Amino acid sequence: MDESTGFIVGGNWLNCLTWMDKMGSSEANRGIPATSRDGAPIELTALLKVCLDFAINPQYPFDGVVCPNNKKLLFKDW
Repeated sequence: MDESTGFIVGGNWLNCLTWMDKMGSSEANRGIPATSRDGAPIELTALLKVCLDFAINPQYPFDGVVCPNNKKLLFKDW
């Protein structure tokens, strides 16, 4: 997670980050993503928003998460 934006990030030129990336299959790029994306892909960001909308529901029993730096991040702030 990018702590400055709250977005899920990942990927690099060696891997397919999501189902929308295509692994190369020709002789020139076999085993290397043909459409690699790194950063915060929109489908993961949209899924995160839906999950956070659910989590800020008053009936959900938790109010946030503890980050690796031991700082608590509230769902409503995220």
